[in-house]
Amino acid sequence: MLADLWEALALILTADLEVWQITGVSLQVSLAALALATAVALPGAYALSTSRRRLARLATWMIHTATALPTVVVGLTLYFVLSASGPLGWMSLLYTRTAMTVGQFILAVPILAAVVLVALRRLGPDVRDTIRTLGLSRVRGMQLSLAEIRPAIVSGMLLAFARVFTELGAAMILGGNIRGATRTLTTVIALEHDRGDSARAMALGIVLVLVALVVNAFAQRASPEPPA
Repeated sequence: MLADLWEALALILTADLEVWQITGVSLQVSLAALALATAVALPGAYALSTSRRRLARLATWMIHTATALPTVVVGLTLYFVLSASGPLGWMSLLYTRTAMTVGQFILAVPILAAVVLVALRRLGPDVRDTIRTLGLSRVRGMQLSLAEIRPAIVSGMLLAFARVFTELGAAMILGGNIRGATRTLTTVIALEHDRGDSARAMALGIVLVLVALVVNAFAQRASPEPPA
């Protein structure tokens, strides 16, 4: 076990090309999915927080339910949609990074939207009164409201990133774990463990944890300290 650990550290410290290429794919897919999820979740959550329609209640329930979506279910569903015999098979997206990004986007949206929605609904009446008094447009009102809950947005993005960066099911099914193209940290850890290559699996696991720590550190710096 100790020998495997030393070998894993050697792979990292010697900048093993495949280890860092796999890390790059993981980051590329997860950050792209997070960016798309942010663009959809923030305005969507704001729209739901200001709506009094019954449909908004149903949408809110669906969002909170979707936060527990199994990654394998998302992967399988998209697999059938994107496969050659599926409705979007003509796009030839299966076993590509694009397909993986779509899968992770679906996983990230409900988590970020749920966190932001709860924070928006907890805003004090002062913010809503200010928006109403100044006669701000819907876009400006959304910007003001979101600025008030910046720490919650950062936390939601961090949770969403953790969800997609460490998921295995959707990445394996949609990416196919193709060497040099769609292998991610989690899929290769599973593969190398099955092969009995504990050192490489441990090296990738260490990188996975380090990236998570770095992202958390940046998120903490981006989030302002709460007032005393």
